[in-house]
Amino acid sequence: MAKHHLNPSPETVHWGYVGGAQEPALEIEPGDSLVLRSVAGSPDDPVPAAWISPELRSIHEHVTDRGAGVHILTGPVAVKGAEPGDTLVVRMDRIQIDAPYGFNYIGPMSGLLYHAFDEPDTAILTYNEDRSTAQLGRLQLPTRPFFGIMGVAPPESWGRVSSITPGRFGGNLDNKQLIEGTTLYLPVMREGAFFYAGDGHGAQGDGEIDVTAIETALEGEFHFELLKGTDQRWPYARRGHLLISMGLEESLTGALVAATRHMIELLETQYGLSYKEAYRLCSLAADFHITQVVNGVKGVHGMLDTSVIGPAQAG
Repeated sequence: MAKHHLNPSPETVHWGYVGGAQEPALEIEPGDSLVLRSVAGSPDDPVPAAWISPELRSIHEHVTDRGAGVHILTGPVAVKGAEPGDTLVVRMDRIQIDAPYGFNYIGPMSGLLYHAFDEPDTAILTYNEDRSTAQLGRLQLPTRPFFGIMGVAPPESWGRVSSITPGRFGGNLDNKQLIEGTTLYLPVMREGAFFYAGDGHGAQGDGEIDVTAIETALEGEFHFELLKGTDQRWPYARRGHLLISMGLEESLTGALVAATRHMIELLETQYGLSYKEAYRLCSLAADFHITQVVNGVKGVHGMLDTSVIGPAQAG
């Protein structure tokens, strides 16, 4: 097992898209760990010049091949032996803020209140010394950093996909539950998996309703494992006893149905519950939250403390 480092640079990021004809920025083995850094913002952000990282300046200057999205993603990282039909297991051992500031953007024709603002407006939030809180005017917000985007590449035949819209490959999930200590399970859709991460968030509310969180640079340490031949179709996550299902659809009702069906499937396949038992348990003990409403498709995630499930009784 080895530990690798991947820093953002014009050679190690892709901007605004996932997938397509890509070469990996790094290749690792299952069982390896990776320290990955991401960037956010612009060299023109209204902050002291010393706060703008050299990597961010270089990427903005030299990366001209950009997709339809806005996100700068570090990677992709190829995992040896990963094949379509496998599961890439990504354990988030450490996530920390890697910049002295973050920002929140509100703009025309974006966010839940699509027609509310005619002019763009960006607010700068500053962190305290240990980056445990972010300040904006009278507001002091506790930080809870996570990567808004983590995923694998869709099949190469799909071509490039905008970094804005999440899918079975993960991507722009914007799920605030994917914090340090959580494990994300991603369905491999391409040889090598091609993992990437970015869209760092210092904190976010469920829904992400104005289209952004506290957008910020992050450093994360990930541990990777590979499960062969699972035929998993949708991302899900775990943290201790907490099981997190995910649903993505054009409507919130559709996303809720998808997250519920996903939770039922996980309870059937991993805990041996019947469909009826799993459906009933979702109503009795699971919580379903709006993940985000601003990424082209809506997201809902279900959360269930699986410690309520006792051992199976002998027949």
